[in-house]
Amino acid sequence: MRCIGKGAESARMFCGIMNLTPPPTKFSKYNHILQQATRETCEHSMAEAVREAVDENDGKRDLAVAVDGSWQKRGFSSKNGLVTVTSVDTGKVIDVEVFSKHCICPNKIKHLQNCKRNFEGYSGKMEVVGALSIFFSVPSLYNVRYTKYLEMGDSKT
Repeated sequence: MRCIGKGAESARMFCGIMNLTPPPTKFSKYNHILQQATRETCEHSMAEAVREAVDENDGKRDLAVAVDGSWQKRGFSSKNGLVTVTSVDTGKVIDVEVFSKHCICPNKIKHLQNCKRNFEGYSGKMEVVGALSIFFSVPSLYNVRYTKYLEMGDSKT
């Protein structure tokens, strides 16, 4: 629940509505398990989406894609954002990059190893940096190339 900005009371209310036992008071152990399961499911789903896109493209590994960015808040003042690459042929997400400017480290100069901050700059630049990161990492991950690019008009990439 904390991932979506809700606290313990919201978790208790959700469990009550869903007829589940009340949640434990310490979430960190369960958050780690949930995060790992989510990551594995996401990676598996995107790998399957790439296979489907290649099959849809008659086995050719050159794919047409659309790239779009999204932020937690409207405008370009958000601390969190993500960039998605979607196959034009299948309409499925085949890659994603998540960015955060949020830091909870006590010393803002020397960040802790588990700090979630992975981006500096203005929020609108997240889309460009994410697209570059995805485009340069694709061959090693899926053995495909993004050769055609569909722009949506509001894209900064």
